[in-house]
Amino acid sequence: MNSDAIAPRAAIKTVGVMGCGQMGSGYVQVCAQSGYLVTCCEVNDELLQKGLASINARLIAAVTSGQISEEVKLQVLGRISGSTDLAALSGCDLVIEAVTEDLEIKKKIFATLDRVCPKDVVLATNTSVLSVLDLAMVTERPEKVLGIHMNPLMFPVAEIVKTIATREDAIQIASDFSRSLGKGVVVAKDIPGFIANRLISPLLLEAIRMVESDEASRDDIDTIFAKGMGWFMGPLAMADGIGLDTLLKGSEAIYDYTKDSRFAPPTLLKKMVTAGWLGMKTGKGFYEYGGLKSASEEV
Repeated sequence: MNSDAIAPRAAIKTVGVMGCGQMGSGYVQVCAQSGYLVTCCEVNDELLQKGLASINARLIAAVTSGQISEEVKLQVLGRISGSTDLAALSGCDLVIEAVTEDLEIKKKIFATLDRVCPKDVVLATNTSVLSVLDLAMVTERPEKVLGIHMNPLMFPVAEIVKTIATREDAIQIASDFSRSLGKGVVVAKDIPGFIANRLISPLLLEAIRMVESDEASRDDIDTIFAKGMGWFMGPLAMADGIGLDTLLKGSEAIYDYTKDSRFAPPTLLKKMVTAGWLGMKTGKGFYEYGGLKSASEEV
């Protein structure tokens, strides 16, 4: 660790989000609803507009259900700007990467962010399983790179992932920021799956195996957990919410690292991903979903 490194800025007013898919658009929305100015980036205008449209649709639904007023909706949308140029994130006080779970793609993004963002800005990744240190080491600020892993629209707790290089003041800034979004905070080590996915992935995969082998039905599995165990949703509905392609990539990454058979993806999961049945974001997974289809996979 470089003891002479520039300390990360403590005051966060503008948040940058790279990726406006299911997770990225969730970050954009939650940050804007929490009062931050937000700049979101996508690789092309089509994906950007899809992501912004999904935010607008969720806000309209919140107005319709009486959760927020029309005035609040307009205020939230007014805090959001979009771009297809990563340089647009150069004025942000904190940047969160939320693109597909592909290490090489993420490395390229972090190398670019390192060039365009001021050296005192903390760079965060929303990866659920990949090595945060691998991303940190393509930058010249590894001490200010960390993970902020959560599903911003669904889960009330954030995992702040600390590598062996991450400075404590960066962890504090990420923790305070997450709390400002109304999230609880735990600090996790930079191991595959961190805490949440290391524990939950085997259960989700086993639920899929039980459906695959006709040992139990989708509805029975989810009913036991959602009604019998007090979960807010069952494991198969949760898999749909995470994204079946994300679950597949994540479980493969943990399996490659640990060689633990509990993380070996079931054939049914692979086939559903091949068929494009990715869950909520495509309108079909273990369940079918109506309404606006989410943008590209960027979890």
